[in-house]
Amino acid sequence: MQEVINEGNLTKYCRLLFLLLPLLWLLPAQAVPLTDVDLQVLLQDAPAAKDYPRDSAIWLRREMEITIAPDGGTVVHEHHLLKLLTDQALSLANWEIPYDKSCETLEVRTARTLLHDQAYPADPAQATESALYPDMAWYDSLVVRRFPLPAATPDAVLEVDSTIKRPTLRLPGEFSTRLHLQQPYPVREAYYTIRAPAAMPLSIRFTGGITPKLEEKEEGGQRVYHWMVQNVPALRLDEPQTPPFADLSPSARICSLTSWKPVADWYRGITAGKDDVTAGMRGLAARRTFGSNTPEQKIAILYRAVSEMPYVAVEMGMLSDAPHPAAEVLQRNYGDCKDKATLLKALLSAVGIDSTYVLVRTTDSGALDRQLCSPSEFNHVILCVHLPDGDHFLDPTLAGVPWNALPPNVDGAEALIVRGDGELVMLPAATSEANLTRIRVYVTISADGSAAGRATIAFYGQLAMLQRGMLLPVPPDRYREALEGALAPRLGSEVSIDTLEVSNLRDAALPLLITVGFTSPAYLQDAGPNRSGMLPVFTYQSNAFRSVRERVLPYRAPMATSIILQTEITLPDGVQVVSLPDPVKYDGPLGRYEDSATANGQIVTYTCDMATNRVTLLPAELDAIKAWSAILALEKRNGLQFFVSK
Repeated sequence: MQEVINEGNLTKYCRLLFLLLPLLWLLPAQAVPLTDVDLQVLLQDAPAAKDYPRDSAIWLRREMEITIAPDGGTVVHEHHLLKLLTDQALSLANWEIPYDKSCETLEVRTARTLLHDQAYPADPAQATESALYPDMAWYDSLVVRRFPLPAATPDAVLEVDSTIKRPTLRLPGEFSTRLHLQQPYPVREAYYTIRAPAAMPLSIRFTGGITPKLEEKEEGGQRVYHWMVQNVPALRLDEPQTPPFADLSPSARICSLTSWKPVADWYRGITAGKDDVTAGMRGLAARRTFGSNTPEQKIAILYRAVSEMPYVAVEMGMLSDAPHPAAEVLQRNYGDCKDKATLLKALLSAVGIDSTYVLVRTTDSGALDRQLCSPSEFNHVILCVHLPDGDHFLDPTLAGVPWNALPPNVDGAEALIVRGDGELVMLPAATSEANLTRIRVYVTISADGSAAGRATIAFYGQLAMLQRGMLLPVPPDRYREALEGALAPRLGSEVSIDTLEVSNLRDAALPLLITVGFTSPAYLQDAGPNRSGMLPVFTYQSNAFRSVRERVLPYRAPMATSIILQTEITLPDGVQVVSLPDPVKYDGPLGRYEDSATANGQIVTYTCDMATNRVTLLPAELDAIKAWSAILALEKRNGLQFFVSK
């Protein structure tokens, strides 16, 4: 019988439709048959998850073709086929491509998911673009285009074909790049083509152990270079403390220059006039440095003023090279490293101090390739001031760094001073003595085993910089909350922090000082016929290498540090020391360690002196790594317990 659609039925149907609507979003995109025979064969022969049990995805094919114009502009065409092996890789279906829309054009020709001989194209309406720095007017052209690829499941293949056209970003007529041949996912096959003007002298070197056959030919007024790699395993950085990816990944290094002079000349050119001093800047510098008698005093004052400005990191597009004029930086009160360096350069000039730009490759980006003469080797800008005692390097990028020191990842880095024909230098690296933590702990124990104490912790050098970076955003009334979890367990059993004071937080010229008052209801605890307590421990690190039998990658200790700990514990009258931890002394490639505990009447004294080295060890030196890790983990030392009579 035909049902009559009345008001009640209509309401029922509407409710049903309302319930079904959300399910429509879960349906896969409209599929079309996959007709490309080559792709069909590639997918049929593609490995499965069982073939790569340690990987969540695999590159079936990567293709890159770079066409270089005579002026150095490029057209970069990339075609990717990425197979998802497990659920852990599903997030890769949210594809992202960053670019600078002020000077680059991005075209996505293909974006689809391939599954069971069907192709599921991405919906262009779901593609979005958003600024990387939405609240910064200078940098709102730096965007990332995102588009979800539909029907992404394990066993699906993501296919993206895109082209980015880039103008001459740096030196006219120059081209350079590093192309990494090994990726975090396995690569089944990858093809690379470089098309350069026949007159452009191009050097292509392969580093890192993969040396494919390089083919070269003339074609239509261009010199065409081509190579391929196959069955490249994943580069897994799952071991602790490895060198940067750029130092580990085999790569093709391509460059058209043979000296650093064009790079120095280029940077002088794009920064010319940017450090012009206005009357306002001259007045500001004069007021800030009034009463200062030495260049060092003036540098310290102006450096601090610039370093405390907000920092924005920009590492792509046209804006990654040329700074904004110093007057604009001062007016907007924010900038990236080169903007802040330019403002400081102008302010120093206003008080008669000359400075020079320095291009830096930070240590977390890997080693500088001294044969790859290119601006692309650098990712940071600082200043060099030449004083009677020599060159001083100033990095005003971040607050909390003294003018006469460099932050982590910059100290010990390789750099190019934009002076003369360009001077390659190794920036000064802080010693372990400079990166010192000095700790003094005083504890008084009562007859019932409770205790009260105080501790002072002074941070110097880069350790002070790191602590300042953590504490500057924290409101003062929350310092104790921020630090108690890290400090209390290191001071003894069942310790709680009662008072905590931070000094010299905003004065980078002084050590950062943390003073705490603490108590414990049970500093001493029953241990059979005796009672036991734990000595303060500030060097402890859990041992990640205890069961490691083999290491694949080098081990990198990026910073030299030192700790000097002095502890004095006063025992109650009548209590005697039964035993103290045995002393330890160790000296190896990763550092030195020495501690000892002594008793004199009711006073127990514990000292610890440790220093770490800035070093990289090869996998064959695993025994040295394990020995050092065991020292820091206090293995076979029972947690530095001491025993006293009841």
